[in-house]
Amino acid sequence: MRGFKTEGIILKRRNFGEADRILTVFSLQRGKIVVLAKGVRRITSRRAGNVELLNRVVMYLYQGKGMPVLTEAESLENFEKIKSDLTLSTYAFHIIELVDKLTAENQDNRILYEHLVEVLKRLSKNPRQVLVRAFEAKILSNLGFISFKPYGVYLSHPWGVIGSHLRSLLGYLEEMSWDEIEKMGIKEKEALELEKVLRYHVERVIEGSLKSRKFLKWTKN
Repeated sequence: MRGFKTEGIILKRRNFGEADRILTVFSLQRGKIVVLAKGVRRITSRRAGNVELLNRVVMYLYQGKGMPVLTEAESLENFEKIKSDLTLSTYAFHIIELVDKLTAENQDNRILYEHLVEVLKRLSKNPRQVLVRAFEAKILSNLGFISFKPYGVYLSHPWGVIGSHLRSLLGYLEEMSWDEIEKMGIKEKEALELEKVLRYHVERVIEGSLKSRKFLKWTKN
């Protein structure tokens, strides 16, 4: 067996056996990995609070014949403000579901990890849906599914051809820095159109719908 350390964000978890959990983690060094956390459901477990959903953690693991096994976990950020707010947690769970659905296991992607950390940090301070739209555009481009650049590119969806202004907005969201995106002013009509177009492209890639979508439609843009 060999040990290794990685930083990551907990995307998903499920109970396994009497006291264990299987964690899906998007990590800085290895991309998406699935980890066995033994004994974390026991009341006496010191690791349980560190491996909650959305937490950014440093994990110490050993690799046997099967999946990596968690030995220790240190919390870097737990995004408590997001977890305590219904709207913010809806945005965040949508984002981590996107990462889980669109990425394959064991494919290093440091840029996407940095985008994931950035969007969660910024949502904690400035809860705007334009940040969610930007992450959707960036993840689709980063993983090679579609690029919205150049801004004059011809794009269409089932409801017709996308206008030049909306194409430009999509290109900006894909290309601009997070600081620039936070300063963007988006009208309600534009926000709705952006959400509609990006949802279409995401769901076409995953060949289905996201669970988080049914909650997102109840929130304001």
